[in-house]
Amino acid sequence: MKKIAQDDANYPFLLSKIFDPPSFLYYEGELPKEDDVLVAVVGSRACTPYGRQVAEEISYNLAKEGITIVSGLALGIDSVAHRAALTAKGKTIAVLGSGVDVIYPPSHMKLAKEIIENEGAVISEFSPGTPPLPHHFPLRNRIISGISHGIIVVEAGFKSGALITARCALEQGREVFAVPGSIYSLNSQGSNSLIKMGAHVVTNFLDVFDVLNLKPKTKRKKKEIKCETKEEAILLALLGPEPISIDKLHALSKLDIAVVTSTLVMLEIKGLVKNVGGAQYIKIKD
Repeated sequence: MKKIAQDDANYPFLLSKIFDPPSFLYYEGELPKEDDVLVAVVGSRACTPYGRQVAEEISYNLAKEGITIVSGLALGIDSVAHRAALTAKGKTIAVLGSGVDVIYPPSHMKLAKEIIENEGAVISEFSPGTPPLPHHFPLRNRIISGISHGIIVVEAGFKSGALITARCALEQGREVFAVPGSIYSLNSQGSNSLIKMGAHVVTNFLDVFDVLNLKPKTKRKKKEIKCETKEEAILLALLGPEPISIDKLHALSKLDIAVVTSTLVMLEIKGLVKNVGGAQYIKIKD
């Protein structure tokens, strides 16, 4: 275990510039370099399959491009983001609300070990042996946002800790992104409210690149994306170049309205459909 002071030249540069940076950081692994680009991916612990898939796709693609993924090692979206970065052979940083020798939840000890072994880091402002007390996590959240160039909220209810992280990001002058979700999903109420308040909408990892003024390192061949559920296939078959409203798709497909909205969001993230405004969608040409 290592310890670094705020006035050390190797202290994370962005974190040193926030209003209340930790005086000391304890860590295992490798801290980010000043020219590294870090993006936090956070969200609900009790995430839906939709949120899990989105967090995985976005984190994987960002990590593949050399972006370091930051999150909180929690259950749900956090752990999905860390694992996706590792799958992409990228770097990821876990910020704890406990001492770095007190992994929480304990079931993520193996994940923490993999993060350290793959040139990432597990960091905390709390001294070794500190337990994961509830009031530690809001403090932890300001580090997640403070060390990052931007933060992506994938899924978040109105009382989610991810919204605390988003507020910290706004106070710190960081870019805030949110993934749109179904208007009927409690897990998306917080993230959808962020979009209403002006957060950048993310339906593709390239949206993050546009806002942060980055360019992909490699030109990748367009991957063939297929429908993975019968609901996706039904809606895609109904869509074409002319806009169709959600209500009409609901009537034509005979699918539940909540299923229609959540499926459309997933199809938009995959780049198969586009919301042209007024809750109307078109199919994107192959």
